[in-house]
Amino acid sequence: MAKLDEIAELLTEEIRGFENSVGRLEKLQGELKTFRIEPDTSGIDFILKRYNDHQKKAIEEQHKLMANVVYYIKNSMTFPKWAIKLFWGLLVCIFLILGFSIYKVSRISDIKQEAYGKGEEKAVAHFRAFFEASPEASDLYEKWRKPQTKK
Repeated sequence: MAKLDEIAELLTEEIRGFENSVGRLEKLQGELKTFRIEPDTSGIDFILKRYNDHQKKAIEEQHKLMANVVYYIKNSMTFPKWAIKLFWGLLVCIFLILGFSIYKVSRISDIKQEAYGKGEEKAVAHFRAFFEASPEASDLYEKWRKPQTKK
């Protein structure tokens, strides 16, 4: 029986604690019903105003950019594809001709040197053949070439 009394006593203590908690909850509920909550939206208003200003600036910048695009589009010129291809073809031809001309002009000194060498060889061969054909002329040339010293 003693145990039964202990259990009953514990139950009664728990019931009293529960009643106390319910009483406190009722008080809090009564206070919450009378409590007035006033929302403060000043922080949100500030954030929204700043966002609105930012959006206005962005829209103004977009309008300026769009005005520039429209201006450039109105002042732009379009060319047909065949004209562009013809232009590039002519440009390539001009560069090829210009490069070939520069190459030829740079080779002029080499060509002159080569022609001089050939002419010199032909002249020497011609004189050699002449001197071989006429030995008297060869002797006269040798005398003329080696002048006699004056005594």
